[in-house]
Amino acid sequence: MVSKRTEELLKWDREHIIHPSCITGQGTDIVFEKGKGITLVDTDGNEYIDMSSQLVCCNLGYGQKRIIDAVTEAINRTGYTTGFWGVGNIPNIECSRKLTKLTPGDLNHFFFTSGGSETIDSAIKLVRQYWHNVGKRGKYKIISLYDSYHGESGISTYVTGEVISESQNPFGPPPVGFLHIPSYNCYRCMLDLKYPECNIKCARYLEQVIKLEGADSIAAVIAEPMQGSAGIITPPDEWWPIVRKICTDHDVLLIDDEVMAGFTRTGKMFAIEHWNVQPDVMTMAKGITAAYLPFGAVAVGDRVYEGLKGRYLEHGFTYSGHPIPSAAACATMDIYVEDKVVENAAKVGSHIRQRLDKEFLPLPCVGTVGGKGMFNAVELVTDKESKTIIPSAVKEEFRWKLFRSGIFLRITGALGNRMFFCPPCIMTIEQADRALDIIQPLVAELRPK
Repeated sequence: MVSKRTEELLKWDREHIIHPSCITGQGTDIVFEKGKGITLVDTDGNEYIDMSSQLVCCNLGYGQKRIIDAVTEAINRTGYTTGFWGVGNIPNIECSRKLTKLTPGDLNHFFFTSGGSETIDSAIKLVRQYWHNVGKRGKYKIISLYDSYHGESGISTYVTGEVISESQNPFGPPPVGFLHIPSYNCYRCMLDLKYPECNIKCARYLEQVIKLEGADSIAAVIAEPMQGSAGIITPPDEWWPIVRKICTDHDVLLIDDEVMAGFTRTGKMFAIEHWNVQPDVMTMAKGITAAYLPFGAVAVGDRVYEGLKGRYLEHGFTYSGHPIPSAAACATMDIYVEDKVVENAAKVGSHIRQRLDKEFLPLPCVGTVGGKGMFNAVELVTDKESKTIIPSAVKEEFRWKLFRSGIFLRITGALGNRMFFCPPCIMTIEQADRALDIIQPLVAELRPK
């Protein structure tokens, strides 16, 4: 039962606000009002442990005073200043300096955006302009993975490989130049093979596509270090080194999309560090400000920067390099480093994963468990042998049981049946145990039908 106040808010919301990824005019009965630490509170005073960092972006939870103070100071100092025509501002310069200490290798040149989708669009336009500038204008095609998620704006929609027919058909056919290859989901292999006997065919398939299309037409390969929205899918250890070598051998740029997995989430500052692979371009958002403000960045290495240097950039946004989110990012990065959030995410994430393997995986409706650090998921099925996904009605009933039990948890993925365990990276082992002690009995109640 919701209060009269909440009913009034919901009525206005449903009649006047068009929500993303939702049936227009419908929604949940939850209106969030405040948050503290790892907990959210709705307008009826109900508390929820945030086990999904909502859209896996609130890496530092809620109420971080250092970020709030940094934003307040920046607003009091200048408010907005433009980044066009080479105009700089102090918070953005400081943000880039801090980023260079965190990003791997020579990824120390940055283009700033307002979020993930803009960042993906920008990365692709930057690599296409790079090839144009160095005299290889025919290199424009972008290869991404099926089941991937890279955003919902213009270009990012077309590199996204997750449920292409549903996400793209309402807006017309995609433009030419966007190709997809099988993803690295070993539990549901698109090539119907078994790891490790498969010889990582999904990665080696890339080379066949490059040869057939012609390497002189391929600008870049883009992939998430671990597929996020598809359901926290971890590649086999060989996948990234193989893809890096193929890109190098055929002079194709490699874009690492860290929008969801970056900034301590997987127990590393950036998830690509698990495989010791150096990309040519990296995209960042979400965790760069721990979602306190919309912000993003494209990092490019020396090679790409030198190809862009000295030429007019045919690209930009009003809020590129905005000083306010730049200040938020500076404070966020300080917290990551000073509070040793990487180490905490690795330690607590390992504890969560051990409990998922030991206590969840044996349950009758759990098909598999995967992930790293604070980036884990459980796949819900009705039959372990056939891997049949749970019906939508069962999933929705289960999700509401979680809500009523004080757990805010995301159940989505490419097939809609992956339960995310992605709490804020500041969560303690004690807090993790409290949440898992609530969730495990509810999962145990699920029965094959």
